[in-house]
Amino acid sequence: MARFTRTNTPLLEPTVAFMAGIAIFASWGYVVSGVALGAILAVFVLLKLLFFRRIASWRRLLLGWGLFFVAGATLAGWRWVDPRPAAAHHGERLTFLGRVESIPQVRGRWERSTATLYCFTDSVSGDWTPLEDLTVSLYVDTAARPDTRLELGEIVRLRGRIYASDSTGYDLYMRRMQGITARCFAWSVARVDIDTTLGNRIALFRKELGKRLLQNHSDAAASIMQALAIGNPSDIDRSLRADYSRSGVAHLLAVSGLHVGIIFMILNLLFGWLRLIRHGLFALGGIVIVSLCGYAVLTGLSPSAVRAVVMFSLLQVGLMLSRSTNSLNTLCAAALLILVGNPYYIHHIGFRLSFAAMVGIITLYSPLARLWMPRQRVWRWLWSLTLVGITAQLGTFPLVMYHFGQLQLAGLLLNPLIWFTVPVIIVGSLLYLASGWGWVYGVTHTVTDLQNRVVDRMASYRWVAVNGIELSAWACAMLYVGVIALIVWVNRRSAAKTRSYFSDPSADEPEELLRSRAAK
Repeated sequence: MARFTRTNTPLLEPTVAFMAGIAIFASWGYVVSGVALGAILAVFVLLKLLFFRRIASWRRLLLGWGLFFVAGATLAGWRWVDPRPAAAHHGERLTFLGRVESIPQVRGRWERSTATLYCFTDSVSGDWTPLEDLTVSLYVDTAARPDTRLELGEIVRLRGRIYASDSTGYDLYMRRMQGITARCFAWSVARVDIDTTLGNRIALFRKELGKRLLQNHSDAAASIMQALAIGNPSDIDRSLRADYSRSGVAHLLAVSGLHVGIIFMILNLLFGWLRLIRHGLFALGGIVIVSLCGYAVLTGLSPSAVRAVVMFSLLQVGLMLSRSTNSLNTLCAAALLILVGNPYYIHHIGFRLSFAAMVGIITLYSPLARLWMPRQRVWRWLWSLTLVGITAQLGTFPLVMYHFGQLQLAGLLLNPLIWFTVPVIIVGSLLYLASGWGWVYGVTHTVTDLQNRVVDRMASYRWVAVNGIELSAWACAMLYVGVIALIVWVNRRSAAKTRSYFSDPSADEPEELLRSRAAK
C-alpha cells in the first residue's frame, strides 16, 4: 500500500514551495513574492496552531517552505530575461552579426529559426555595437537565398528589421521558455563562418536520423515514427495532429514517461541475465541509466523526457541497492532537477501536463485498483491499462480545459490500444535506425499506419471531445482543489479497507469456527 507521509516523501513540500516561488515571481516580481511568502507562512502557522500541533515542527515549516520559496523566486529572478535591449531597437533597419541556434524550418515564404544576435551596425557610423547576446526568432525571406538554406551553428551577417515582442500571450511564453525577446525579419543574409558545438552536432545527428525515417515513406506514418523515436514532431500534418489532440492521445507525439518507460522495460528484459552474475545488478543499472540518458539526449532533452529519465534512473538505483523508492518523492526530485535547470519550465505546457498526469497515476492508481480489480487475468490487464488512462486524465483534465478549451473522452478507449502499438513503433524505429533492415521498417510502418487510422476514425465522432470550454485560472485552481480532495478521500478509503482486512484476521472466518474458539 502506497503511503504518502513526510517520512517517505520529504521532497514534496520543498518542491511545492519552490514552484510557488517561481510562479509568483514570474507573475508579479520580488515585492509580491515577499508579501506572498509572508502570507503563506502566516496561514501555515495559523493552521499549525489550530489543527496540526503534533504534526509539523517550526523548523521544518520555515526550512521546507520559506527557504525553498525564496530559492525559487531568486532563481527565477536570476534567469529573467530583460526585454529592454530589444525594445531599444524596435522597428530599426540594421545589419546584424549572429548565430543560428535551431534547425531552420520553412513555413511558406519564410525560413524560421532561433538566432542569437551579437552586435549590430548602421549605415551611418559603420561601427559595430554589442547587443548583449540578444535572442530572437529569425525569419529569412527565402527569395533572398533561393538556392541555399540556413544551417544550425552558422555565423551569419544579415540585414533586416527587428521588432520587440510583447509581454503577453505567446510572446511572454517564448521569452520565458527560450529567452526570445524579439522577431527579426531579414532580406539579406551572408554566411561568415560555422560553429559546430556538441549540441549542434547532436541536433544535426537527430536531423539525419529523421531523414532516414522519412526517406522511404514521407507520409503520416513516417512522421509519427519520427516523433515517437527521436522526439521530432515537426513533420506531422496539422490535420493528423488535430486528430490526435481531439482523440485524447496527443501526449504520444511528445516524448514522455510512456516512451521512457517502454525503453526502461525493454532494457531490463534484454539485459536481465546480468542479474545472475556477480555484480551484475550494478552492470545492469549502469547500462539502463546510460541508455536512458542517451535516449533523452537523442530526443532533444524535453522537460517530460528529462523528468521521466530521472524517475526511472532513481528507480533503477533502488533496484541496484535492493531498496524500494517512493514514486511521488522521485517525481518531486525530477521536477526540482528540471526547474533548477530552467525555472520557467513551470510555464511549459508539456511539463505541466506530464507532471499532473504522473501525480494522478501515482496517487490514484493503486487505491482505485485495490478498491476493485477483475479476477480474470485478461480483464485484469485491460482494466489496469484503462485505469492508468483514467487516473492520468483525472490529473490533467483541468489543465486541458484551461489551455485548450477542450474536454477529451476518447482517450479512455484508445489508451489500452496504444500499449500494443507504441512499443512496436518505438522499438521498430530505433531498431531500423541501428540496423537498416527494410523488413523492420515495413512492419513498423504498417503498425503506425493502423494506429493513425484508428485515431482518425475515433476523431470523426462528435462525442469524443467537448469543445468551446472557457476556463479561468482561478476556476482551474478550484478544480484541482477538488482533484486533491478526491485523492485524499480515495487513499483514505483504500487505506481503511486495507487496515480493516488485515487488522482483524478472523473477519473472513466461518461463523462455526468463531463459536468453537469462543467455547474453548
